Amino acid sequence: MRRKLLFLVVCFFIIGCDDSQTVSTTTEDAISSSTENVLSLDIVGWSFVGPNEIGSGWTTIRITNESGMTHHGLVYRLPDGITAEMVSDQVVKPIQESLTANIAGDLEKAAEIMKTIPAWIGDLVYMGGPGMMSSGVVGEATMYLEPGNYVVECYVKTNGVQHNYNPVPGAHGMVLPLTVKAEPGGMSEPDANVTLEISNSGYMIADGQFVAGQNEVRVRFVEQKLYNNFVGHDAHFFRINSDTDVEASARWVDFFPIDGQQTPAPAHFVGGIHDMPEGSTGYFKLTLEVGQYGVVAEVPNAREVGLFTTFTVANN
Repeated sequence: MRRKLLFLVVCFFIIGCDDSQTVSTTTEDAISSSTENVLSLDIVGWSFVGPNEIGSGWTTIRITNESGMTHHGLVYRLPDGITAEMVSDQVVKPIQESLTANIAGDLEKAAEIMKTIPAWIGDLVYMGGPGMMSSGVVGEATMYLEPGNYVVECYVKTNGVQHNYNPVPGAHGMVLPLTVKAEPGGMSEPDANVTLEISNSGYMIADGQFVAGQNEVRVRFVEQKLYNNFVGHDAHFFRINSDTDVEASARWVDFFPIDGQQTPAPAHFVGGIHDMPEGSTGYFKLTLEVGQYGVVAEVPNAREVGLFTTFTVANN
């Protein structure tokens, strides 16, 4: 499942968020203790703010969202020789220009711009990261990351502009360069009170159950499948209140339509995890109240393909 971004390119709809305020720190700053390997990020405007180095092995990406809008944090590994600056300049910029042309109805111009996208975009390896989180939510996902160069990215849209886009030359947008160091972070594989399996047929709770309060969720990507050529299984959770438009909320996560992932979101998203390769295991945290929730994948027609469902959290 390495070509999610490529398909978004082909569809003229992709990515989003701004990082001109990114602060670089050291690996020591990112590791909170000998038993944790945590990269803690805040969101200021359309920027990730926090460390850009972390130890390898089991790694937690924790994003505190107090920005006033919905965001997420897709994590992907860059191919050798590719930098975050190249992603911003050679991928995000033309994608945004193509999206703008498409919104204006100039499909021919949009298609011509997309021809400038480099072929290496298909070599990005998607490794999870915190799913959709509304303002006030702390999104947290844990994955096993090998040493290398990565990006943490948000591509939610506001007024037709992807949050990862920055018109200033040399700026990244919400594209945070992340170096995973050769030195191990020393973190053990997390525990979980519920195990969620994702396959071609949808979601299945293989062990445990969701409870009111904090949940430690293990996700097994039993199968991974490409939809519309390049987007795959993941899981984004939202709360269903009496006034929630469930159908609109499930559709909103699909980035491909022009209005897909346009803020404001139609529901309160509480976290989740982005797609990972088949056979991978990731973890994420959810804080849930008593009530009903939806879980949906960032794929076209999620309900029809079995990647949308609801569940109820009862009193413990």
